[in-house]
Amino acid sequence: MDDELAPPSWLWRGVLSLSILALLVGIGLSVATGVGGNAARPALELGWSLCEPVALRAAAGDSQVYFVGRPLEAFVFEAAASLQDDVESAEYGLVFRAQGADRYRWFAVGGDGYLAVLQTERGTETPLYEWQQFPHVRRGRAANRLRLSCGGGWCHFWLNDEYVTALPDGPETRGEVGLWVRSWGGEPAQVLFDEVTIWEQK
Repeated sequence: MDDELAPPSWLWRGVLSLSILALLVGIGLSVATGVGGNAARPALELGWSLCEPVALRAAAGDSQVYFVGRPLEAFVFEAAASLQDDVESAEYGLVFRAQGADRYRWFAVGGDGYLAVLQTERGTETPLYEWQQFPHVRRGRAANRLRLSCGGGWCHFWLNDEYVTALPDGPETRGEVGLWVRSWGGEPAQVLFDEVTIWEQK
């Protein structure tokens, strides 16, 4: 090519610099988005936390709910929970949007490595997010940290700081929160809930 037709070298350097800058910005945004998805604690005001751990026990084939606090609308609810016995048939988690002892939703994990989001209404149980294996569920007596946030028409769920799913909120957008344990096998189950904390939007 004739030297007079070739673009000047400063133009090539400028185009190359802009391309590299665009690439770095894209990588930065991707990292920021990824960190935000699994991140950490909410930007809401600290509502309250329980000073002492709560030990909740369910008889064989039964479940127990322990309500904490007052009805909430926009909030984040978190707790670390650990089985006190090696009972694979045990399930435990966080209750939310409760309208009483027979009508509530809950985010739960099982001693068998599964998790789910469900709803109970007058004894009828409906899966909102079917029981399924999740690679970050810690089995046995190892503690699992459960966190959920509700507000703006959606509820989001995390387990051990790993994002699980988002589900539409409603029909009730205000309700009590609590802790839940169930044994569907032939043995009772006891779970220790620690670091129970709520952040709420004022």
